[in-house]
This record gives sequence, C-alpha cells and structure tokens, in this order.
Amino acid sequence: MVWFQFHKIQNLEKNKLKKMRNNFKILRILPFVLFLLIIFVSALVLYQLKNEPKNFKSIKSQLIGKNIPEILIPEVNYFRSLNGKQNLNFKKFQNQIFAVNFFASWCAPCRIESPIIEELNKIIPVVGVAYKDKFNDTKSFLNDFGNPYKMIGLDEYGKVAIEWGVYGVPETFLINKKGKIIYRHAGPLLYNTFKFEVLPLIQEK
Repeated sequence: MVWFQFHKIQNLEKNKLKKMRNNFKILRILPFVLFLLIIFVSALVLYQLKNEPKNFKSIKSQLIGKNIPEILIPEVNYFRSLNGKQNLNFKKFQNQIFAVNFFASWCAPCRIESPIIEELNKIIPVVGVAYKDKFNDTKSFLNDFGNPYKMIGLDEYGKVAIEWGVYGVPETFLINKKGKIIYRHAGPLLYNTFKFEVLPLIQEK
C-alpha cells in the first residue's frame, strides 16, 4: 500500500515536471513568435505605404493662408529635461519654409510616418509638437524611433492643438516664408503624399 502511494506520488511529480518543461518550452519560443509577428505586420504596413494612391488632396482648413497661431508651450530639450522657462520660438525660422508636425508617443501612425518626417527635416526644418503627452513618454518615443525634429514643444493639455484645429494626431502643416500656413495634412505623412504634394509645394516656394 505504501509502495503504491509512493509510486502514485512519483508519477504525479513526473507529470508535473513534464508539464513545467512543456510550459517552459512555450515561454522560450513565445518571444520568437512575437518577433515574427511584428516583422510580418511591419512588412505589411510598408507594402501598403509603398502602394499608397497618388491622388491625395490636402485637408481644407480655415487657417490656410493665415498666420500661424501663437504657440505658448515649453520647448523640450531632447536629451536633458523640459525647459519650462523657454517657450517654443519660431523666430529662427523667419523667411524660410518650415513644417509643424503634431505627434504623440502613444500614436501608432506617428511611428509609421517617423522616417518620412526625418526625410522632410533634411529639406526644411520640422518642428514637433507633442500632443497630450508627458515629457518622459515623449523622450522615450524619440529614443526608440529617433528624433526627426529641429525643435520640440510639449502640448501636454492639447491647448495649442485646438488653436491649430488639431483634434487628433498625426497632423502636418507647411508654413511659407511669410509665416502663413499653406498646407495641412491629417493622418500619417506617407511617401506618396510627401513626394507628390509636399515636395512640389516646397520647391515652388
């Protein structure tokens, strides 16, 4: 009887150990499966971006042709801290074309458009406005996906965005040499929009 109980307990322990080993194997391959899933989704997104239609139109805005609204938000020092004493200042971009891009660390489409914003920033200055975001989250986002901006402002409560008519992100505006808004694009700035709408506007101005 004792031997039978001992044998039964031993079998239970073996089964338990076997189950633990199987679970461990699953846990070991799970990160690899997730990695493959991320690669697949990324490839699918890139394919869609590459095959994006060419017939885009910029979104009509009451601000088109008007001076840019004032931006009274603190400038973010990317590698150090939030500079609460200095507001975002566009004066350094006077007499040149520049862009304003509203983004957020929690915004998935913002991650998709980040390489295009980086390319745009090589041609004209791009000012980033972190919409309804926290400094640490913004900094983490830029660390992970790169910093494609000449300057960054933190619009923590979305007040500046309202002045610009922005209620979601991402959105991108082009500003001409006279400080007037000439173009607005809602949604991620993708390759064909960049090539067939934004670049011609920059070149003709």
